[in-house]
Amino acid sequence: MKRLHDLCKFDDFTIMGNSKCRINGIAYHSQYVKQGYIFVAIDGFSSSGRNYIDEAITNGASAVACEDKNLIKQLAKKYPHVSFIYTTDCRRFLAVAANWFYGFPANDIKLIGITGTDGKTTTSYLIKSILDAAGKPTGLIGTIKYFDGDKYLPATHTTPESLDLVKFLYTLKTKKIKYCVCEVSSHALALNRVYGLNFRVVVFTNISQDHLDFHGTLSAYKKAKLKLFQMVDSNAYSIVNLNDRFSETIIRNTKATIVGYGINIPKVPDSVKLIVTGEIISKTVRGTKVEVKIITRPFNKISKLDVFLPMIGEHNVFNMLAAIATGYVLKIPDKNIISGISICPPVLGRLQKVSEKHGISIYIDYAHTPKGLETAIKSLRDITKGRIIVVFGCGGNRDFQKRPIMGKISTELADFVIVTSDNPRNEDPLKIISDIAKGIEKENYKIIVDRADAINEAIRMAQKNDTILIAGKGHENYQIIGFQKIPYSDFSAVKKSLKYLNIKTKMK
Repeated sequence: MKRLHDLCKFDDFTIMGNSKCRINGIAYHSQYVKQGYIFVAIDGFSSSGRNYIDEAITNGASAVACEDKNLIKQLAKKYPHVSFIYTTDCRRFLAVAANWFYGFPANDIKLIGITGTDGKTTTSYLIKSILDAAGKPTGLIGTIKYFDGDKYLPATHTTPESLDLVKFLYTLKTKKIKYCVCEVSSHALALNRVYGLNFRVVVFTNISQDHLDFHGTLSAYKKAKLKLFQMVDSNAYSIVNLNDRFSETIIRNTKATIVGYGINIPKVPDSVKLIVTGEIISKTVRGTKVEVKIITRPFNKISKLDVFLPMIGEHNVFNMLAAIATGYVLKIPDKNIISGISICPPVLGRLQKVSEKHGISIYIDYAHTPKGLETAIKSLRDITKGRIIVVFGCGGNRDFQKRPIMGKISTELADFVIVTSDNPRNEDPLKIISDIAKGIEKENYKIIVDRADAINEAIRMAQKNDTILIAGKGHENYQIIGFQKIPYSDFSAVKKSLKYLNIKTKMK
């Protein structure tokens, strides 16, 4: 039986009312409150939980956590039978309360956290594949889907709210799942969604401009990412990309054992205890052959692995090296690491080849950042004999600073670009496209607002040996227009376009 006063051991807050009241559950949505629950009044992006306290109490809440002292005093008079909790940070309190209620499940699971601007999802798939190949069933929490040990579930957030995340880990624990790979977004770190979790391994992929609509500045964005490496202790491992300069900041600010990975690393700090490097031997449309070296310091013992990665692009080699480093610190045998990499399933919407009809290759990729778009185009250039045609747009009500940057990158690196819509939300799609066009200095582009029409035009104009990159949405199966999610998929749009154009060709 859980009693409210027992929670006092784990966080600093003040209780007004009965501190011995029984706690049967926790909720941050008033509609999910039941008899004996704590309702935590967190602030959302469009409304505050404070507006739903009355409803939560009506539904049976025996305790309410809130950051507003004056409101608590008013409510205490109105509801003398309810206990009120004053906390300076409701989101941190939610994380602490969730861990307390569910018995700190991360302590019984080897929890692996991955953060960075790009590559989190692919790296998580590769790590899971390595662990699965070693006979170690592994949970998954990420942008596309979650895996609870039995089935895959659609993802609601890259990293769920702390309560949902802890409940998920508790489910894994009850199923005796000993490993879990978790993508950790900058939002999650800034909003304390992973506060108090015991990560055994944390991985940094890379950092570039993203989410400035939320964080405000690149400095604040980096600060949020850094939190993951500051929260782990000396028994954990921090795995960092030594080709990214932000790793220097991580190395200075983490207590964990430092493992580095990269390609042609210029200089390795003495504090790095294990180095995983890769040399690309060959590139084909099927994947990439890589010679991997693992260097153990201080004695510089070297071991080698010949690995086939069933993905294209140097960026995916970096993701693979991060996964191999994770496998090493978790003491996974080499044969399982090699096998896990080679059989890793394709990641939905991550530079995924969806067609090769009429000698035209079509790829769908989630690239929605300047660096991500640059990386995708360059990766395809390596394997394209003809032209590269890019279809992309930028999201509405999101970081507007990256729009002209992506316009410039796309037209500089591709042969032709079709600028279109990508989740315009509450912005005028033409305004977003106009912002993108401000960065374009060449004449090799056109504007087609309707995304399906843009894809259709790209396929219509493509010739043998050309490659089409459809960037931005990846796995998403919707367009956000206004406040509505309209069913839409780049995969379906490609399929319909190919069918239509094939029929039209036959008619000629």
